[in-house]
Amino acid sequence: MKLTFCYKMMASLFVVSAIFTACSKDKPAPIKPVDPPKPTQEQLIADSIYLFSKEIYYWQDIIGTSTYAMFNPRQYVVKDDALKTAENVIGAIRNYNVEDKKHGFSYAEDYQSGEADANASSPKAATYYENDYGISIKAGWKSRVIKPTSSADFAGWFVSFCYPSSGAGQAGVVRGMKLSKIGDLTLGYNEASVNKLNDMFAYQTIKTSPVEFIKANGDTLKTVLSVGKYIPNSFFKYDTIMSAGGRKVGYFMYRFFDDKENSQAPMNTVFNYFKSKNIQDIIIDLRCNNGGFTSAQNMLANYLAPSSVSGQVMYQTHFNSNLQNGNYTVLKTRFPDYRTFALNYNSTYFNTGASLDIPKVYIIVSKRSASASELLINNLKSAGVLGANLITIGDANTYGKPVGFFSISLFKKVTFWTVSMFAKNQNLESVPYDGLVPDYFVYDGVDKDFGDSTEDCVKAALTLIDGGVVSKSVNKGTVIRAASNGLSERIKDAPSRYDNMIFSR
Repeated sequence: MKLTFCYKMMASLFVVSAIFTACSKDKPAPIKPVDPPKPTQEQLIADSIYLFSKEIYYWQDIIGTSTYAMFNPRQYVVKDDALKTAENVIGAIRNYNVEDKKHGFSYAEDYQSGEADANASSPKAATYYENDYGISIKAGWKSRVIKPTSSADFAGWFVSFCYPSSGAGQAGVVRGMKLSKIGDLTLGYNEASVNKLNDMFAYQTIKTSPVEFIKANGDTLKTVLSVGKYIPNSFFKYDTIMSAGGRKVGYFMYRFFDDKENSQAPMNTVFNYFKSKNIQDIIIDLRCNNGGFTSAQNMLANYLAPSSVSGQVMYQTHFNSNLQNGNYTVLKTRFPDYRTFALNYNSTYFNTGASLDIPKVYIIVSKRSASASELLINNLKSAGVLGANLITIGDANTYGKPVGFFSISLFKKVTFWTVSMFAKNQNLESVPYDGLVPDYFVYDGVDKDFGDSTEDCVKAALTLIDGGVVSKSVNKGTVIRAASNGLSERIKDAPSRYDNMIFSR
């Protein structure tokens, strides 16, 4: 019996063992978790631009209602192209505001190492290079009017500006020369010439070319121009001019507002020179000045404003309400102190201890006068500062850029500039998007050098200084756009770091 019991029990155990063995064999192997793919650098760039902009965009009340899923920044990614990815995201952000979309204020660019300068805390001056031809071109007209009645009035394509340190400047090119030929193309007022000029100087798809210029004396300058690096100089030209009525006038052609470290010493040099010459009037030429750092604007404004306004508000920098109140998270990785954006921390005051105390200031402008240039005019034009004693002269409204930026760089690949601030003077007036209207509309004499007393805008200023009469209205002839498709309006300039109002103290 025992044997039988043992046998039966062993048999039962065998069956049970077999069952468990079978079950064990049928059980699938455990599934190892698969890690999600790591985001690419381009995806992280797209995410970062959206998340930063959601907090810093001036029109945050609009973009702030969006969600990550709604915006979907990664839809704008271009594989292995950080810049194109950044440009795509910024383009989508611009759609949140009609003026940003229209003017393209917010933008992205290849990585700029000068972010510390833009954030106003750089301990020393940085060396910044431009990499282009270093010249600008503008149409000239025989009748010397702003709006000629016919394309037959065309006098040529003239050098409106040239950096002496650029390749063109080193070859002897100066303002006032007429560019007559690029390669085999003789330039005229036609589509082919406009396309060639833009391809070479704005888009730089032409990297090098033989060119011919005609000098003021009729001589020809033949040379080869190439895209190249150079250090631009913002303090382009300053001197004294004697008016016909015997007034000693200071003239200052200021090309851009450089950062504080690069501006303080040369600014002092310029105005100490004017003081030593006992000038009675001053002309500030901003017709080629497309902006730059607000810290340099502060310096210039303090020299030009009357000493009586010292201690008054010059302007206020307005950020969106969330930044002003410290309601942000992502940006704290760059700016942990919310007071950086508080309104009372962003009021700039006049400090006019070194003022020239000149009763009237004359400023020459053009449609290229933008951002920090317009900020200067808006601050001085305030009724409590110079008011009507700030006189503007030019051939067009200024650009119309009341907004400003600070830069954010990502992975040392791209730098982006989202509109983050809005500037208002002591009367809470801002620059209109249509630009500031000149007090006197006067032709830009591009066939003459800066500071030439016979150049149309300088001549107009000198006439006013002597108590003479200058017409305030623009020439009433048919707009050139109607007569000849507006070819002269289609000439573009190469982009520059200083095409901004860069927030700095």
